[in-house]
Amino acid sequence: MSATPTRCIALTKELEAYIRAQVASGRYSSASEVVRSALRLQIDREGAILSTPPMGGRSATERGSV
Repeated sequence: MSATPTRCIALTKELEAYIRAQVASGRYSSASEVVRSALRLQIDREGAILSTPPMGGRSATERGSV
């Protein structure tokens, strides 16, 4: 099994408190799980934005912009 890459990131006090609260609530078992979940949501959100055509137009993908 290969090792999972790690990253060192700087967080605001508010984000650190949010992550700790999520782990303490039992919803997530680690800070890494909270961050992975947040990144998945962001990826989904960006994908939805990129695939939604502007009013009366084509999506960025259809125009070949992406």
